Amino acid sequence: MDLLTLFGAVFGVSAIVAGFALEGGHFASLFQLQALVVVLGGTLGAVMIQNTWARFSDGVKQLRLAFLTARQVDRESLSVLLEWGDQAKLNGLLAFESIEAGGINPFAKRGLELLANGVSTAVLEDALQRELDAYERNHMAAARIWQQAGGYAPTFGILGAVLGLIQVTGHMLEPAQLGQGIATAFVATLYGLALANLVFLPLYGKIRAQVDSELRFRRLYLDGLLAISRKESPHTIETRLAGDVRERSAELLG
Repeated sequence: MDLLTLFGAVFGVSAIVAGFALEGGHFASLFQLQALVVVLGGTLGAVMIQNTWARFSDGVKQLRLAFLTARQVDRESLSVLLEWGDQAKLNGLLAFESIEAGGINPFAKRGLELLANGVSTAVLEDALQRELDAYERNHMAAARIWQQAGGYAPTFGILGAVLGLIQVTGHMLEPAQLGQGIATAFVATLYGLALANLVFLPLYGKIRAQVDSELRFRRLYLDGLLAISRKESPHTIETRLAGDVRERSAELLG
């Protein structure tokens, strides 16, 4: 589990509240249920209008990706491919019919099934590349609902402030209540900006990074399976992909 997501959110909120307190603000004044309802409800409503129910539902489900550790493209992944290359060299592609499927990545399993069925390298590449494209297209479309939410939230924050100011004008003859009313109105703007820049947009960025990591992981298997289909030796496969493993691992770590 990636605790940095949760830590970052808590740290960011704490910094905002602490800064407000250092300026002499009262902690309780930051909590306005009506402002939260306007900003959060309006933002989610706008996102729902822009998307289908299935895509919105997928976007909500993808929130779990923000709390998972990214899959790493490492030497172990390459070792699995080299083992498959050894089996193909010794026993031919039909050897993949007897490979135990448990624990194998579904994308790689699909490639092994195609190899065992004796499809050509061109057909294998086309089938797996289409699957990669569909994965990227569907997951990124669902993830973008959080980018959309990040765009709408500040606007609904302003809308909440306007609604609050409308209420304030009803107390123009009560000067003692004007200051508190105006302060309450602008809490909605704070909510809109905070939700956009501390929740929605960071979540989109984290989910997008997770999808990119999964694509890098699958592309390693794609390259390896294509090399096996071309009947390249395990040594050649290792030479071709070792540098790629190092580069992609450095991207994940750096």
